[in-house]
Amino acid sequence: MVESITIQPFFDSLGQACAPHADGVNAAATARMEKLLAAAIDAPGRGILLGAPRAGYGKSHLLARLQERLAGSHEFLPLHLLGGSRIDAAVAIEAALRRLTRPLPAGGGLTGLDLQTRRLFSLALEPLVSSGEVPCYDREAALGALVRRPVETFDFHHAQAVTAHWTKENFEVLGPRLALELNRRTGASLSECSFWLGALFRFAATVPEHPGRTGVIIQAAVADAGIERFSTFVALLSLVGRVVLVADDLEGIHADPAAALRLASFLASVRQEAPRVDVVVSVNDDIWQSAFAPALSGGLQDRLAEMVIRLEALDEAALASLLEVRAPWCGRALRDRLGLGPGDFHARRVLRLAAEMGESRLGVSADCDEGDRAIGDIETQVHSSDSGASADSGGGFSAAGANPELSPSVPAKDESVAASDGIEGLLRQFRERYGRD
Repeated sequence: MVESITIQPFFDSLGQACAPHADGVNAAATARMEKLLAAAIDAPGRGILLGAPRAGYGKSHLLARLQERLAGSHEFLPLHLLGGSRIDAAVAIEAALRRLTRPLPAGGGLTGLDLQTRRLFSLALEPLVSSGEVPCYDREAALGALVRRPVETFDFHHAQAVTAHWTKENFEVLGPRLALELNRRTGASLSECSFWLGALFRFAATVPEHPGRTGVIIQAAVADAGIERFSTFVALLSLVGRVVLVADDLEGIHADPAAALRLASFLASVRQEAPRVDVVVSVNDDIWQSAFAPALSGGLQDRLAEMVIRLEALDEAALASLLEVRAPWCGRALRDRLGLGPGDFHARRVLRLAAEMGESRLGVSADCDEGDRAIGDIETQVHSSDSGASADSGGGFSAAGANPELSPSVPAKDESVAASDGIEGLLRQFRERYGRD
């Protein structure tokens, strides 16, 4: 039925559930991007340019899908431009914290930031325990807990988490030493490492049910925030997992070279301070040519585009897959009416045309409705055949006996087809009429 056709949405956004995926659409680009991002935790980051001839080729969908697939090992942090054209460190920090402080499913109020903080504290405390600077009764057992069970070891809200409570009680003395260790591992600013260590400690030590704990850390982090604070934050996160910064939705800087230069300089600075972080710039050719190319030096262009991944027009197989996912049972009928030649289509254009046809019911309605009726009739006969209600004298299937009203829905090529071929004949007629394989 036409009402069952799902054409929308036309757009995807990073951080939200992506639209149904069609296998084969941008498959090679997706596989290559996933391979580039699936690096070891201590591997250096890359600058990846995700390009397309124009909007609507599926860049945001590709990124949203990868975010879902890599959720267990990667943090994808979107960079939103203030007013659509200006990059701002405070805005980037707030967006990152809001994403990381979303409650985890069945987490009892815990967030991703809670887990990241506990891993950071374990990582910073481990060398102090190993060297004997922090004494303990059983050093080997303590080191094993820090390495293998960091989330449980630094559970500030569990009565039996001795290490967490000892750290909480001695944080005023221990904090500077932990910050120095994080500074050594990241190479980031010691003052900013100290700031983030204190802010994250207060967040993680506050009970998850406290309504204001997210607001408190955001308010503290964005006050007088500069690029160094944001860079240090993502550098710390990159110690315990892969971090991917994504600059998408860049239409606001079209024909604005100054804005493109600010964004490129910001990203280059972040990568300098946080070398493990991957940066993905998702941009269409018109924006690249009107904003980035005129403003960026060769060096900056190289930093943004160490690796280049381009999306191309859909081929026939990908187009068929897209229509089948968004318009089940009507994909072939819609494809025949699109009027597009090979290489002349991209995802959003196809979906818009298909949606217009579905709304106007220009022949698609009849084909889909007839197809549904035919399927229903065939299924009815199959059930009747299984129960023996329509078996003929020889034990075969009698189509005419099963449904005498079938012919108006699925006209036969020959009057004897239904009787002689049975269910196979009906299915063959259906395929010939509606183009189903």
